[in-house]
Amino acid sequence: MARLQILELPMVHNGDQTETPFVLVIDQADDGLADEIRNWPDDIARRVGARQVLSFAGTVDIPANDTSAYAAMTHAEPDFTGPLTGIEVRRPCPHCDDQQMIPRSQFAEHVARLHPDQPAVDA
Repeated sequence: MARLQILELPMVHNGDQTETPFVLVIDQADDGLADEIRNWPDDIARRVGARQVLSFAGTVDIPANDTSAYAAMTHAEPDFTGPLTGIEVRRPCPHCDDQQMIPRSQFAEHVARLHPDQPAVDA
């Protein structure tokens, strides 16, 4: 199945107006689709607002379109491999009169032990 990608070109300034031109890239166009696209009328790029329409039978990777780094950012677990991993995160206990700062990893235990009448709170 063919894949559509946008290759953004450098921004163009026309007085107070700016435009971000682009090229429409169609890759993974198998079964002769790439050849068919190459035979489209010349005005197809103008009609879609692109500077050019390029088609390829193989895969063309556009680095600016790589979203794999975002996938790593969406995981729910924290990353403890950074230089600040030795820092202990604390939060104030809303049930202590002096708003005692409790390590986040011990917060639920603190509330259960010293404030059993209070609802459990996530760290």
